Amino acid sequence: MLRPANRAAEEAMREIKGKVRVEIKGGVANQRRRGLYWSVAALVAPLLNDMHGLTLDEQDLHDITRDKLRVYDEQVLPSGEVYRRRRSTSNRAMNEAERAEFTTKALHLWSTWTGVAVETLHTEARDAA
Repeated sequence: MLRPANRAAEEAMREIKGKVRVEIKGGVANQRRRGLYWSVAALVAPLLNDMHGLTLDEQDLHDITRDKLRVYDEQVLPSGEVYRRRRSTSNRAMNEAERAEFTTKALHLWSTWTGVAVETLHTEARDAA
C-alpha cells in the first residue's frame, strides 16, 4: 500500500479525484546478492577444476549453471538442431525475486557438485571479500 510521505503529500492526495496511476522507475538492484553469486563462483570454479581436472573460470561456471537451471530459450534451427539462447541475469533482465531464486538454486547446485555446504560457501565468500 502506498502512503503519503509527508503532510503536503497527504493534502495533495485528498485533492485527487478519479483514477491514479503510479509508475515506479529505477530502484536499486541488490548488489550484495550479485556480489555473493560471483564471489562463490570464484571459489567453486577452482574446487571443481581440482576435483575433476577441469579448466573452468567463473564465466564458464555461470554459463553451465544457466544451462543446468534452464535459464535459456530454445530455438529449433532449419537443420533440426536445437540452439539454446541463454537468458541474461543482468539487472535489466531479472527482477530481484527472480535473481534471488536463481542465486539460491545456483548455490545449492554448486554445493551438490562440490560437497561443500551452502552455509560454508557463504562464509568462505564473505571472508574472501
